Amino acid sequence: MLKINQLSLTKSRGKVLQDISFELPLQRISLLLGKSGSGKTSLLRCMAQLEKGYEGDILYLDQRLKDLSPQERCRVMGFVPQSYALFPHMTVLENCTQPLKLLGEPPKTALQKALQILNSLDMGFLANRRPHELSGGQQQRAAIARALVLDPSFLLLDEPTSALDPENTDRLIHILEQLQREGKGIIIATHDQAFAEKILDRAIFLENGSLREYYEKSQVLTGKMQEFLNL
Repeated sequence: MLKINQLSLTKSRGKVLQDISFELPLQRISLLLGKSGSGKTSLLRCMAQLEKGYEGDILYLDQRLKDLSPQERCRVMGFVPQSYALFPHMTVLENCTQPLKLLGEPPKTALQKALQILNSLDMGFLANRRPHELSGGQQQRAAIARALVLDPSFLLLDEPTSALDPENTDRLIHILEQLQREGKGIIIATHDQAFAEKILDRAIFLENGSLREYYEKSQVLTGKMQEFLNL
């Protein structure tokens, strides 16, 4: 269980997040929904510890993420940014082995783990390609593989369908639902209503940096999504 407790974030333009509290369980897909500028990405970045200046606490198993070592945090959170952030000079396989090597895994073990994850995402045959040789969907799967090699408890994705066609969106949904069945917590920031309706499990609505409403799958109505996503 991941607990967000009275989280606030202030940046140069003012208050970005305001006194947000909720819980995020494992083995569920939690959607952060809201219009552009509602604070979805900032909240994800706080969870991933890419924003360090927040007030309040983010706790996993009652431990503050701020108090964990970088190695320990990597085992809790895997983050896939909207841009994918793959190293352009590295192959897919090198991108995926890099995090393991940085944490001290022997090269042979890192290679085996990376190939296992890539094969599970149908990316093994592209292991020696560089990012510019991949389609948008393939780049995304490579970024997901890189996040998964450290076996994090939670996988965070920021606007994952922004560059995907319908076929690759459906492939992504299949991957995320399989990871959910395997026990991972999935947290997604999106304003893509069609995608949200297909993958909906839990929904957390943000507005102007504040938590407005929370719904389970059976409670969310299309009209509510349209209201918060400005569609």
